[in-house]
Amino acid sequence: MELVKNRQIKEKATIQAEKVLYLCIEQGLSFKISQGCVLTLAPPLIISPEELNLAMDKLEYALTQVFRHNI
Repeated sequence: MELVKNRQIKEKATIQAEKVLYLCIEQGLSFKISQGCVLTLAPPLIISPEELNLAMDKLEYALTQVFRHNI
């Protein structure tokens, strides 16, 4: 998932990506950031639907905090 500040000009949201990463790490969700703004998640091959939903909830929470509440 690539994070951008402005969809029209696709300005990279590098600072926001780092904030999302740290909020997720605080919740126990880890992933990589490449090119400064691309979030790369690599869940295990064996994952339950509940675990996947929990991971997506954590990511959604972090994205909301950073982009809507300017955390």
